[in-house]
Amino acid sequence: MKKIKTIEVGASLFEENDRIAGENRILLKKHGVFALNVMGSPGSGKTTVLEKTIDQLRKDYSFAVIEGDIQGSLDGERLEKFGIPVVQINTGGACHLDANMVAKGLENIPLEDTDILFIENVGNLVCPAEFDIGTDVNIIISSVPEGEEKPLKYPLMFRISTLCLLNKIDIAPHTDFSIANFTRNLKTSAPDIKLISLSAKMGEGFKEWTEYLSYSLIASLSQLSETPSVELKGRVVIAGLGDRMKGDDGAGCLAAEILQKKIQKGAVKVINAENAVENYLGAIEKFKPDMVVIIDAVDFGGKPGDVKVMERAQLMETTSSTHTFSLPLIIRHISSETGAKCKVIGIQPKSTAFGEDISPEVRQSVLRLTEQLLS
Repeated sequence: MKKIKTIEVGASLFEENDRIAGENRILLKKHGVFALNVMGSPGSGKTTVLEKTIDQLRKDYSFAVIEGDIQGSLDGERLEKFGIPVVQINTGGACHLDANMVAKGLENIPLEDTDILFIENVGNLVCPAEFDIGTDVNIIISSVPEGEEKPLKYPLMFRISTLCLLNKIDIAPHTDFSIANFTRNLKTSAPDIKLISLSAKMGEGFKEWTEYLSYSLIASLSQLSETPSVELKGRVVIAGLGDRMKGDDGAGCLAAEILQKKIQKGAVKVINAENAVENYLGAIEKFKPDMVVIIDAVDFGGKPGDVKVMERAQLMETTSSTHTFSLPLIIRHISSETGAKCKVIGIQPKSTAFGEDISPEVRQSVLRLTEQLLS
Protein backbone atom coordinates (compact mmCIF):
# COMPACT_ATOMS: atom_id res chain seq x y z
CA MET A 1 0.00 0.00 0.00
CA LYS A 2 1.33 3.41 -0.96
CA LYS A 3 1.83 5.89 1.80
CA ILE A 4 -0.28 9.03 1.63
CA LYS A 5 1.76 12.19 1.37
CA THR A 6 0.32 15.10 3.31
CA ILE A 7 1.00 18.61 2.08
CA GLU A 8 0.44 21.55 4.41
CA VAL A 9 -0.99 23.89 1.77
CA GLY A 10 -1.59 26.85 4.08
CA ALA A 11 1.94 26.81 5.43
CA SER A 12 3.50 26.48 1.98
CA LEU A 13 1.36 29.30 0.59
CA PHE A 14 2.40 31.69 3.34
CA GLU A 15 6.03 30.62 2.98
CA GLU A 16 5.98 31.35 -0.74
CA ASN A 17 4.21 34.66 -0.15
CA ASP A 18 6.84 35.69 2.41
CA ARG A 19 9.62 34.78 0.00
CA ILE A 20 8.18 36.98 -2.74
CA ALA A 21 7.47 39.75 -0.22
CA GLY A 22 11.15 39.69 0.68
CA GLU A 23 12.09 40.03 -2.98
CA ASN A 24 9.67 42.97 -3.33
CA ARG A 25 11.21 44.64 -0.31
CA ILE A 26 14.75 44.23 -1.64
CA LEU A 27 13.73 45.61 -5.04
CA LEU A 28 12.07 48.66 -3.48
CA LYS A 29 15.04 49.31 -1.20
CA LYS A 30 17.42 49.00 -4.14
CA HIS A 31 15.63 51.86 -5.88
CA GLY A 32 15.17 53.95 -2.73
CA VAL A 33 11.36 53.68 -2.81
CA PHE A 34 9.44 54.15 0.44
CA ALA A 35 6.40 51.86 0.17
CA LEU A 36 3.24 51.89 2.28
CA ASN A 37 0.55 49.22 2.46
CA VAL A 38 -2.67 51.22 2.94
CA MET A 39 -5.47 49.13 4.45
CA GLY A 40 -8.95 49.79 5.76
CA SER A 41 -12.65 49.07 5.39
CA PRO A 42 -14.58 49.97 2.25
CA GLY A 43 -15.62 53.61 2.65
CA SER A 44 -13.04 54.49 5.29
CA GLY A 45 -11.58 57.10 2.93
CA LYS A 46 -8.39 55.41 1.76
CA THR A 47 -8.44 56.86 -1.74
CA THR A 48 -9.49 60.32 -0.51
CA VAL A 49 -6.55 60.35 1.91
CA LEU A 50 -4.20 59.41 -0.94
CA GLU A 51 -5.67 62.12 -3.20
CA LYS A 52 -5.14 64.86 -0.65
CA THR A 53 -1.69 63.57 0.37
CA ILE A 54 -0.40 63.43 -3.20
CA ASP A 55 -1.88 66.83 -3.98
CA GLN A 56 -0.10 68.43 -1.00
CA LEU A 57 3.28 66.73 -1.44
CA ARG A 58 3.69 66.18 -5.18
CA LYS A 59 5.98 69.23 -5.50
CA ASP A 60 8.36 67.62 -3.01
CA TYR A 61 8.15 63.92 -3.88
CA SER A 62 7.36 61.70 -6.83
CA PHE A 63 4.50 59.26 -6.24
CA ALA A 64 3.19 56.04 -7.71
CA VAL A 65 0.16 53.98 -6.71
CA ILE A 66 -0.88 50.35 -6.97
CA GLU A 67 -4.65 50.08 -6.58
CA GLY A 68 -6.17 46.82 -5.39
CA ASP A 69 -9.87 46.08 -5.98
CA ILE A 70 -11.98 43.02 -6.59
CA GLN A 71 -13.07 44.57 -9.88
CA GLY A 72 -13.26 47.92 -11.64
CA SER A 73 -10.86 50.86 -11.68
CA LEU A 74 -12.85 53.69 -10.12
CA ASP A 75 -10.26 54.47 -7.43
CA GLY A 76 -7.37 54.27 -9.88
CA GLU A 77 -9.13 56.69 -12.23
CA ARG A 78 -9.45 59.21 -9.38
CA LEU A 79 -5.65 59.25 -8.96
CA GLU A 80 -4.72 59.47 -12.64
CA LYS A 81 -5.51 63.20 -12.61
CA PHE A 82 -2.20 63.80 -10.80
CA GLY A 83 -0.23 62.48 -13.77
CA ILE A 84 1.48 59.78 -11.70
CA PRO A 85 1.95 56.07 -12.49
CA VAL A 86 -1.12 54.14 -11.37
CA VAL A 87 -1.37 50.36 -11.71
CA GLN A 88 -4.75 48.71 -11.19
CA ILE A 89 -4.85 45.17 -9.82
CA ASN A 90 -8.19 43.38 -9.91
CA THR A 91 -8.18 40.31 -7.70
CA GLY A 92 -11.22 38.72 -9.32
CA GLY A 93 -12.78 37.87 -5.97
CA ALA A 94 -9.81 37.58 -3.63
CA CYS A 95 -10.25 39.75 -0.54
CA HIS A 96 -6.65 40.97 -0.38
CA LEU A 97 -3.49 41.68 -2.33
CA ASP A 98 -0.68 39.17 -1.95
CA ALA A 99 3.03 39.54 -2.57
CA ASN A 100 2.91 37.98 -6.04
CA MET A 101 0.18 40.38 -7.20
CA VAL A 102 2.26 43.30 -5.96
CA ALA A 103 5.37 41.90 -7.69
CA LYS A 104 3.47 41.94 -10.99
CA GLY A 105 2.38 45.50 -10.28
CA LEU A 106 5.94 46.63 -9.57
CA GLU A 107 6.95 45.51 -13.05
CA ASN A 108 4.87 48.41 -14.37
CA ILE A 109 6.09 51.10 -11.97
CA PRO A 110 9.14 53.26 -12.87
CA LEU A 111 10.82 52.60 -9.53
CA GLU A 112 13.91 54.64 -10.37
CA ASP A 113 11.69 57.73 -10.62
CA THR A 114 9.53 57.04 -7.55
CA ASP A 115 10.02 58.31 -4.00
CA ILE A 116 6.80 57.14 -2.38
CA LEU A 117 4.69 54.16 -3.43
CA PHE A 118 1.19 53.78 -2.01
CA ILE A 119 -0.32 50.31 -2.33
CA GLU A 120 -4.04 50.62 -1.60
CA ASN A 121 -5.17 47.18 -0.53
CA VAL A 122 -8.62 45.70 -1.04
CA GLY A 123 -11.18 47.12 1.41
CA ASN A 124 -11.18 44.52 4.18
CA LEU A 125 -10.17 44.36 7.85
CA VAL A 126 -9.30 40.65 7.90
CA CYS A 127 -7.40 39.09 4.99
CA PRO A 128 -4.93 41.89 4.11
CA ALA A 129 -3.50 41.67 7.63
CA GLU A 130 -2.33 38.11 7.01
CA PHE A 131 -0.25 38.74 3.87
CA ASP A 132 3.09 40.54 3.86
CA ILE A 133 3.46 42.29 0.50
CA GLY A 134 6.94 43.74 0.95
CA THR A 135 6.28 47.33 2.04
CA ASP A 136 8.23 49.40 4.56
CA VAL A 137 5.18 50.03 6.73
CA ASN A 138 1.54 49.06 7.07
CA ILE A 139 -1.01 51.77 7.80
CA ILE A 140 -4.65 51.29 8.70
CA ILE A 141 -7.24 53.95 7.90
CA SER A 142 -10.26 53.78 10.16
CA SER A 143 -13.13 56.26 10.22
CA VAL A 144 -15.65 57.72 12.62
CA PRO A 145 -18.75 56.11 10.96
CA GLU A 146 -17.25 52.64 11.51
CA GLY A 147 -17.52 53.02 15.27
CA GLU A 148 -15.16 52.93 18.24
CA GLU A 149 -14.89 49.16 18.55
CA LYS A 150 -13.08 48.26 15.32
CA PRO A 151 -9.65 47.81 17.00
CA LEU A 152 -11.21 45.32 19.41
CA LYS A 153 -13.03 43.38 16.69
CA TYR A 154 -10.11 43.22 14.26
CA PRO A 155 -7.01 43.37 16.51
CA LEU A 156 -4.56 41.77 14.05
CA MET A 157 -5.10 44.48 11.46
CA PHE A 158 -4.20 47.19 13.97
CA ARG A 159 -1.42 45.15 15.56
CA ILE A 160 0.52 44.69 12.32
CA SER A 161 0.20 48.37 11.43
CA THR A 162 2.69 51.07 12.34
CA LEU A 163 0.19 53.91 12.04
CA CYS A 164 -3.57 54.34 12.35
CA LEU A 165 -5.20 57.29 10.60
CA LEU A 166 -8.61 58.01 12.13
CA ASN A 167 -10.47 59.71 9.29
CA LYS A 168 -13.69 61.79 9.12
CA ILE A 169 -13.27 63.37 12.54
CA ASP A 170 -15.19 66.39 11.19
CA ILE A 171 -18.43 64.47 11.66
CA ALA A 172 -17.62 63.17 15.14
CA PRO A 173 -19.50 66.02 16.89
CA HIS A 174 -22.66 64.91 15.10
CA THR A 175 -22.40 61.30 16.29
CA ASP A 176 -21.95 59.46 19.58
CA PHE A 177 -18.41 58.50 18.53
CA SER A 178 -15.78 59.15 21.21
CA ILE A 179 -12.19 59.64 20.06
CA ALA A 180 -11.08 58.92 23.64
CA ASN A 181 -12.87 55.55 23.59
CA PHE A 182 -11.42 54.72 20.16
CA THR A 183 -7.93 55.59 21.39
CA ARG A 184 -8.35 53.40 24.45
CA ASN A 185 -9.58 50.47 22.32
CA LEU A 186 -6.72 51.01 19.87
CA LYS A 187 -4.06 50.91 22.58
CA THR A 188 -5.66 47.80 24.06
CA SER A 189 -5.26 45.90 20.78
CA ALA A 190 -2.06 47.55 19.52
CA PRO A 191 -0.08 49.31 22.28
CA ASP A 192 2.75 50.40 19.97
CA ILE A 193 0.70 51.87 17.12
CA LYS A 194 0.77 55.62 16.43
CA LEU A 195 -2.57 57.41 16.02
CA ILE A 196 -3.20 60.52 13.91
CA SER A 197 -6.74 61.88 13.78
CA LEU A 198 -7.66 63.79 10.64
CA SER A 199 -10.30 64.76 8.13
CA ALA A 200 -9.39 64.11 4.51
CA LYS A 201 -12.33 66.23 3.43
CA MET A 202 -11.68 69.28 5.62
CA GLY A 203 -7.90 69.00 5.96
CA GLU A 204 -7.88 68.94 9.75
CA GLY A 205 -4.91 66.99 11.13
CA PHE A 206 -3.34 66.59 7.69
CA LYS A 207 -0.19 68.54 8.53
CA GLU A 208 0.72 66.01 11.22
CA TRP A 209 0.17 63.16 8.74
CA THR A 210 2.24 64.67 5.92
CA GLU A 211 5.05 65.55 8.34
CA TYR A 212 5.00 61.98 9.62
CA LEU A 213 5.18 60.66 6.04
CA SER A 214 8.07 62.96 5.14
CA TYR A 215 9.97 62.07 8.29
CA SER A 216 9.44 58.33 7.69
CA LEU A 217 10.74 58.62 4.14
CA ILE A 218 13.85 60.48 5.25
CA ALA A 219 14.47 57.99 8.06
CA SER A 220 14.09 55.09 5.62
CA LEU A 221 16.55 56.57 3.14
CA SER A 222 19.07 57.31 5.88
CA GLN A 223 19.20 53.67 6.95
CA LEU A 224 21.82 51.38 5.45
CA SER A 225 20.30 49.79 2.37
CA GLU A 226 22.37 46.67 3.00
CA THR A 227 23.18 44.70 6.10
CA PRO A 228 26.82 44.56 7.25
CA SER A 229 28.61 42.26 4.84
CA VAL A 230 30.52 39.06 5.53
CA GLU A 231 32.86 37.82 2.81
CA LEU A 232 32.65 34.04 2.60
CA LYS A 233 36.01 32.47 1.73
CA GLY A 234 37.04 28.84 1.34
CA ARG A 235 35.04 26.13 3.03
CA VAL A 236 32.25 27.73 5.04
CA VAL A 237 29.81 26.52 7.68
CA ILE A 238 26.74 28.70 8.29
CA ALA A 239 24.86 27.76 11.46
CA GLY A 240 21.51 29.23 12.42
CA LEU A 241 20.71 29.22 16.13
CA GLY A 242 17.55 29.88 18.10
CA ASP A 243 14.13 28.71 19.18
CA ARG A 244 11.27 29.06 16.69
CA MET A 245 8.79 28.92 19.57
CA LYS A 246 10.11 32.16 21.07
CA GLY A 247 9.38 34.93 18.60
CA ASP A 248 12.49 36.66 17.28
CA ASP A 249 14.75 34.12 18.99
CA GLY A 250 14.04 32.02 15.89
CA ALA A 251 15.74 34.48 13.53
CA GLY A 252 18.82 32.31 13.07
CA CYS A 253 16.70 29.23 12.39
CA LEU A 254 14.66 31.08 9.76
CA ALA A 255 17.86 32.20 8.05
CA ALA A 256 19.20 28.64 8.01
CA GLU A 257 15.93 27.29 6.59
CA ILE A 258 16.05 29.79 3.73
CA LEU A 259 19.73 29.17 2.99
CA GLN A 260 19.37 25.38 3.08
CA LYS A 261 16.89 25.59 0.20
CA LYS A 262 19.05 27.94 -1.87
CA ILE A 263 22.69 26.98 -1.31
CA GLN A 264 23.88 24.00 -3.33
CA LYS A 265 27.63 24.64 -3.16
CA GLY A 266 29.72 21.77 -1.86
CA ALA A 267 32.04 24.23 -0.14
CA VAL A 268 29.23 25.67 1.97
CA LYS A 269 27.45 23.67 4.68
CA VAL A 270 24.29 25.14 6.25
CA ILE A 271 23.14 23.85 9.63
CA ASN A 272 19.88 24.68 11.39
CA ALA A 273 21.24 24.03 14.88
CA GLU A 274 18.26 25.47 16.77
CA ASN A 275 19.03 25.29 20.53
CA ALA A 276 21.54 22.45 20.28
CA VAL A 277 24.59 23.71 18.40
CA GLU A 278 26.72 21.54 20.67
CA ASN A 279 25.24 18.49 18.92
CA TYR A 280 26.71 19.65 15.62
CA LEU A 281 30.27 20.32 16.73
CA GLY A 282 31.45 16.97 15.38
CA ALA A 283 29.90 17.62 11.98
CA ILE A 284 31.42 21.10 11.86
CA GLU A 285 34.89 19.78 12.71
CA LYS A 286 34.57 16.97 10.17
CA PHE A 287 33.75 19.49 7.43
CA LYS A 288 37.10 21.23 8.12
CA PRO A 289 35.85 24.76 7.52
CA ASP A 290 37.99 27.82 6.87
CA MET A 291 35.19 30.01 8.20
CA VAL A 292 32.21 29.49 10.51
CA VAL A 293 29.37 32.01 10.44
CA ILE A 294 26.77 31.83 13.21
CA ILE A 295 23.45 33.65 12.78
CA ASP A 296 21.58 34.31 16.00
CA ALA A 297 19.26 36.75 17.74
CA VAL A 298 21.51 38.89 19.92
CA ASP A 299 20.48 41.75 22.16
CA PHE A 300 23.14 44.39 21.56
CA GLY A 301 20.90 47.36 22.34
CA GLY A 302 19.95 48.19 18.76
CA LYS A 303 16.61 48.73 17.10
CA PRO A 304 14.54 45.63 16.27
CA GLY A 305 15.94 44.13 13.08
CA ASP A 306 19.33 45.83 13.30
CA VAL A 307 22.19 43.55 12.20
CA LYS A 308 25.69 43.52 13.64
CA VAL A 309 28.70 41.37 12.70
CA MET A 310 30.69 40.45 15.81
CA GLU A 311 33.82 38.65 16.88
CA ARG A 312 33.86 36.48 20.01
CA ALA A 313 35.30 39.28 22.16
CA GLN A 314 32.48 41.63 21.14
CA LEU A 315 29.87 38.96 21.78
CA MET A 316 31.06 38.48 25.34
CA GLU A 317 30.10 42.09 26.03
CA THR A 318 26.51 41.64 24.84
CA THR A 319 23.48 39.68 25.99
CA SER A 320 22.62 36.76 23.73
CA SER A 321 19.16 35.27 23.46
CA THR A 322 18.31 32.68 26.10
CA HIS A 323 20.12 29.55 25.01
CA THR A 324 21.24 26.72 27.23
CA PHE A 325 24.85 27.17 26.12
CA SER A 326 27.50 29.90 26.17
CA LEU A 327 27.90 31.09 22.59
CA PRO A 328 31.37 32.63 23.19
CA LEU A 329 32.57 29.29 24.61
CA ILE A 330 31.17 27.40 21.62
CA ILE A 331 32.98 29.77 19.25
CA ARG A 332 36.24 29.38 21.14
CA HIS A 333 35.93 25.58 20.93
CA ILE A 334 35.27 25.66 17.17
CA SER A 335 38.19 28.01 16.59
CA SER A 336 40.62 25.90 18.61
CA GLU A 337 39.54 22.59 17.06
CA THR A 338 39.33 23.70 13.42
CA GLY A 339 41.44 26.83 13.17
CA ALA A 340 38.48 28.40 11.36
CA LYS A 341 37.76 32.11 11.48
CA CYS A 342 34.46 32.60 13.33
CA LYS A 343 31.94 35.40 12.91
CA VAL A 344 28.59 35.96 14.57
CA ILE A 345 25.85 37.81 12.71
CA GLY A 346 23.62 39.13 15.47
CA ILE A 347 20.07 40.26 14.75
CA GLN A 348 18.50 42.55 17.35
CA PRO A 349 15.22 40.95 18.52
CA LYS A 350 12.01 42.84 19.24
CA SER A 351 10.41 40.16 21.42
CA THR A 352 11.40 36.63 22.42
CA ALA A 353 8.18 35.80 24.25
CA PHE A 354 7.03 32.18 24.02
CA GLY A 355 4.37 31.49 21.40
CA GLU A 356 4.94 34.64 19.36
CA ASP A 357 5.82 34.81 15.68
CA ILE A 358 8.97 36.44 14.34
CA SER A 359 8.32 40.19 14.16
CA PRO A 360 8.05 41.90 10.75
CA GLU A 361 11.20 43.95 11.48
CA VAL A 362 13.32 40.88 12.18
CA ARG A 363 11.79 38.87 9.33
CA GLN A 364 12.71 41.66 6.91
CA SER A 365 16.28 41.70 8.22
CA VAL A 366 16.58 37.93 7.80
CA LEU A 367 15.37 38.17 4.20
CA ARG A 368 17.85 40.95 3.42
CA LEU A 369 20.67 39.08 5.12
CA THR A 370 20.06 35.79 3.31
CA GLU A 371 19.76 37.59 -0.01
CA GLN A 372 23.16 39.17 0.60
CA LEU A 373 24.78 35.90 1.63
CA LEU A 374 23.43 34.27 -1.53
CA SER A 375 24.78 37.00 -3.84
